[in-house]
Amino acid sequence: MAPVPESERPSSNELILVVSPGAGRSAKLVRAKKAIKAMGLQIATEIPVKDAALLARLLQRSGPSPMIVAAGGDGTVGAVANAIVGTPAVLGIIPLGTSNDFARSISVPMHLERAVQLLARGRISRVDAGRFTGEGEKPRHFVHAAAVGLNVAFARFATRADIRARLGRLTYAAAVALALRERPVFRCEMEWENRKEQSSLVHLAVINAPVFGGFLDLRIPGSDPDDRTLDVIMIEHLPIRRLIRSAIYPAVGVRRGIRGIRTLQVSRLKVRPTESMDVTLDGEVAGKLPGIFEVVPAALRVVTPAHFRDDHR
Repeated sequence: MAPVPESERPSSNELILVVSPGAGRSAKLVRAKKAIKAMGLQIATEIPVKDAALLARLLQRSGPSPMIVAAGGDGTVGAVANAIVGTPAVLGIIPLGTSNDFARSISVPMHLERAVQLLARGRISRVDAGRFTGEGEKPRHFVHAAAVGLNVAFARFATRADIRARLGRLTYAAAVALALRERPVFRCEMEWENRKEQSSLVHLAVINAPVFGGFLDLRIPGSDPDDRTLDVIMIEHLPIRRLIRSAIYPAVGVRRGIRGIRTLQVSRLKVRPTESMDVTLDGEVAGKLPGIFEVVPAALRVVTPAHFRDDHR
């Protein structure tokens, strides 16, 4: 690991550990805690992710802010980020989820002990966050992506405790199959940069961080988590074969347009469907359309490797 000047590292060796339900019962979490102790770090408090809203109160204590460490996947990281966005708190990540797409986007090691080592020796960088505000709702932030359509059907199935207990590692595959089979079409009006248009879609994704697909390490070309923009992907009703092709092309380096799939970059996007629809934020159903998606530049301080390029620095 490349050395980082002390002035750019987290100032406290204390951390608040926020744990996802799955990670809380895993042998990996036990390994992570041993690694934390071995690195000379101290766990001041451990809380479940469902209590992430308590972080604001914990951060009001005097003295240096402890690092807030999310031990879990994208949903856990997103919940922690939503609680500390815009504060001096530093976010650290121990990737214990299935995809860990935001962690991959900022080059956090997937090897557990190396990820813990990064907490002590990494550099504090600033990255953007996305913000979603539904009509009549309080704003919520996301770090990886917000989505409407296919991802909502996926999330409803994949986050059910009874399904996960029964299917185990097959849960995500079954959720993908279910989402692709149904593919309901929704009509909406979208407005950005003085443009307005009507669309019929099966999926709309608003993306802050470029990596998706977990270990496949698929990336959105030209996208970064500190580029002050959100990447939008709009998918019309397509044959399953063409949908699969759209996912495979980036994995093999093919940059070919696919009819029925459009992309654009925005700083603000207003979406009004013909009827209210659920929205997922970092993989969790957490809001409803109509609403507004916005980028919040440099909203989060997060621990990254020294080689991560921070355009806000």
